[in-house]
Amino acid sequence: MWRRLTSSQLKAFAFGAVSAASRRSASSSANRFITGRPLASATPVAATLLAHRGFSSESATTVKKVEDVMPIATGHEREELEAELEGRDLLDINYPVGPFGTKEAPAVVKSYYDKRVVGCPGGEDGRSRS
Repeated sequence: MWRRLTSSQLKAFAFGAVSAASRRSASSSANRFITGRPLASATPVAATLLAHRGFSSESATTVKKVEDVMPIATGHEREELEAELEGRDLLDINYPVGPFGTKEAPAVVKSYYDKRVVGCPGGEDGRSRS
């Protein structure tokens, strides 16, 4: 079935590009090409069409999506893949190692969320509560 579609599209493309006076020769050239003759016997339009094979420079520069990498990824796995494709590591959080902040100089904790988490985990005397 794809051969029929391709051959009819190729014929239509060849007919559209060739003038009315040379339609008969273009038809025979397109038919020769479809039947397996060398590429040189095809029309220049058909040769150009098949030389490119439908590839474009845009496909090389497109941004990958999670669906391209793993179509069934959901939830946290999907978030990790999105972050990896953006060039950041979702799990790259440096957890603070004491001593923690005080009221005067609070510790800024890197967070997964959009907001900053700033605070002092201890009480008035600076010790942590259990």
